[in-house]
Amino acid sequence: MLLLFVKPAYSAQNIKIEIPEIIYSDEESFTLGQIAKISGGATRTRRILSAIQVFADNGRLSRNEVLRAINDSDASDARIELYMPKFSRIEAPAYEGNFTETGPISQNNSRSVNDLIPVIKSLSAWDGNIEVSASSPVPDGRLIDPASIVPGTGSVNLRFRDDNGRVRSLNVRLTWLQKVMIASHNIKKGDRISPNDLITREMKITRPGVYASSPNEIAGFTANRNIKQGEAILLNSLTSSNIVKRGRQVKIIARYGAASASADGILLEDGRPGDWVKVRRVDDKRITLRAQIINENTVEVRVE
Repeated sequence: MLLLFVKPAYSAQNIKIEIPEIIYSDEESFTLGQIAKISGGATRTRRILSAIQVFADNGRLSRNEVLRAINDSDASDARIELYMPKFSRIEAPAYEGNFTETGPISQNNSRSVNDLIPVIKSLSAWDGNIEVSASSPVPDGRLIDPASIVPGTGSVNLRFRDDNGRVRSLNVRLTWLQKVMIASHNIKKGDRISPNDLITREMKITRPGVYASSPNEIAGFTANRNIKQGEAILLNSLTSSNIVKRGRQVKIIARYGAASASADGILLEDGRPGDWVKVRRVDDKRITLRAQIINENTVEVRVE
């Protein structure tokens, strides 16, 4: 589940913090810069947020701990959007010791950047392809930082510790590739999507989760705008005309002026897109809301 937390502020700064569901680390204390993707706003504010220390408890980092740390920081001049589950699990890294010998070795016996690909995929829980580039070879030793990588991150600083305790850093550039659905011909607004309207193509992305990635995901949906031949299919460009059944898990979006928040919910009534229905939050069964169905996966609450 993702929660969007908007810190009260009147500044034009908008900063997004994204923390994954799983953090791979042997430690239980981190800076936000080690575990989160921080984007937007002023450089100074991002640096302040990156240095904030947060602490896990019994193998879990709680959303409340992150919110507490942000509230206690000097970043109060920014509007903070925090995307993370109620708890992020802390798990031991899926790799041990030095990197494997599968990639080419440089003259100084350092590893190739190709050896980083399975490590980065493990840290990010990414099932697509990744391209990695760096200006220098990978140092010897064990990767000790970061504890996780958010998919879509353009670059990351990796730190390694060798058998003598010496720590070296390497900045790498990351390109994320995902198989997405492409329109095989022009699709008009109101047309119903079928597998014949789609072809699959791998493309570079910066925002995971915004493109349709399989025909089954969107078959039967209706285009809510014109889509040109060769255009990647955005999920928000489609609407489902099917009845959304009671008990379906959906994303609840709440808006108040420029602020917004989201949480996971369960439909309590059947409905079609455009209908108003009752919905309950997953993390608090006491909260029942009246929301409008946007599509099969999303409802919206309007806060006056």
